[in-house]
Amino acid sequence: MDLSELEKLLRRADRFRKKLHIKDGDGAKWSYTFDNGETHFYSIEGVKPPEDIEDEITTIFVWLWSLKDYVKKYVLDKGKSKSWVESKVNADPYLCTCADIANSLKHGGLDPKFKPRSNKSPTLGKLNYQIPQKAMGSITFGAFDVGLNVENPSLVVLELPVIDKNGGVLGDAFKYLDYSLKAWEGIVREAENIV
Repeated sequence: MDLSELEKLLRRADRFRKKLHIKDGDGAKWSYTFDNGETHFYSIEGVKPPEDIEDEITTIFVWLWSLKDYVKKYVLDKGKSKSWVESKVNADPYLCTCADIANSLKHGGLDPKFKPRSNKSPTLGKLNYQIPQKAMGSITFGAFDVGLNVENPSLVVLELPVIDKNGGVLGDAFKYLDYSLKAWEGIVREAENIV
């Protein structure tokens, strides 16, 4: 594994991360049935559907965690042990959380026989859209339906909480992913100086 291959993988991870910040799309539709039996229909046009965002987020968590194996090969070629990479990861709470989320996604949950790296057993919460008035093109109300047209999706704020085992919010998944990519870039830069 040489540096150019590793940098290519980091650029790929960065492209995945940047896709998360593209917010325009085909929108979303859903319904909700109240206790009284009435079903109401909702739609948002002009934003990326939540399923697409969730797919992208889970993909980048798994991909960022997979970088560890490539970095290990790189440092081995530089004469350093794999444990050097593990110590860097274990010293970084963001990378530990990223590891636990990625492993949970890959394996259908964390293995109860092993202690989570973060000691928090993190999971991803529910995606939230915050649509400010400046982003709206129109809103339509009917007897049993509400439709929202987003004219400026770049103003929409997306949040996906990272939840600990007790239900507490650790932070936002988008920020965890941004930070984790920077942390891997820092580890690679540090590995470049290994003699």
